[in-house]
Amino acid sequence: MYDGIIFRGEQLEDGSIAEKNLLYLGNIYLQSLNSFNIKSIDYTYWRSLKSKIASRLYEILGVKFYGIKNKKEGYIRYKYSTLYQLLPLISCKYISDAKRQLNYGNNELINTGFISRYEWSENGNNDWLIYYWPGERAKKEMKRAKILNNHQTEVLLPEPEKEGKKYSEEQINLINELVKINVSKITAENLIKSNDQEIIKKWIEAVKYSNADKQAAYLVKAIRENWQFPAKYLRKIKEQKQEEEEEKIEYTKMKNKEKEEKRRQEESKEIEKIFNSLDLLQQEEIKKEAEKRLPDFWKDKLNKTKIKGESSKLLEVILEEKKREIIKEWIKSGRVEA
Repeated sequence: MYDGIIFRGEQLEDGSIAEKNLLYLGNIYLQSLNSFNIKSIDYTYWRSLKSKIASRLYEILGVKFYGIKNKKEGYIRYKYSTLYQLLPLISCKYISDAKRQLNYGNNELINTGFISRYEWSENGNNDWLIYYWPGERAKKEMKRAKILNNHQTEVLLPEPEKEGKKYSEEQINLINELVKINVSKITAENLIKSNDQEIIKKWIEAVKYSNADKQAAYLVKAIRENWQFPAKYLRKIKEQKQEEEEEKIEYTKMKNKEKEEKRRQEESKEIEKIFNSLDLLQQEEIKKEAEKRLPDFWKDKLNKTKIKGESSKLLEVILEEKKREIIKEWIKSGRVEA
């Protein structure tokens, strides 16, 4: 309904002091007023009503009476179960109690001419119906509203002035995100001015995890009053952080593995280079020593391959590993130079 209020004596954004109370209407409210989608209230009459039920009924029935001007019935009807929530009142179990609850206000509206009569009817569904017919005062108000609607050429209230202050691209994007979830533009701009933008970003996402019926109002109040984020949102953030940590760990493992593999490949090339630089006797000595160091299972495999004249790729890999092992020992002992 309202974007903000500044009371007389408070400081304005430009540093000056407000000389009067300032009320900033929300965009939807303001557009409704300027389009004459309104039903005026006789404030003097409203204040004169002694019963709070009568004054609240005046507000509710006045709007509904305006909607029956073209209907043949000429009355409006409410379920008691609906009406007591609108007033609001505590629900009565028996119709006799409900009548005592409402009829004082109903009779005051008859006596002041706003309604001409009312009737109760038992609905048969553990609920009751209340019928209201407009009185002379209500009919006069409807006529005044019709005259007002026929003169809609003049705007009642000024639209909010566009501020000269420019926003950054990031701020404009945030304002647009807020407007998408039905926060008025003026309210969105005020939030951007007076709150941390990272907090606003988080709340735009966090409000999706709330149970609020009106997310825009919930979000604005949460930011302004520094509320705790919804538990579901906090769990989601925690899960995301855990996933990110797991991804970092897996990525580090992968990079270390790649690094180790690269080191092994470079080492293998260097050792192969050293092996090829040796004379034939030394090379033969290394081959025999490599075969000698094989585990018994692979020694049997080697003998079988020699007999059959076949080769095993896996056996060759193991022999190469043993050859590298021996050459590294020779380098360490100084028998060959790296």
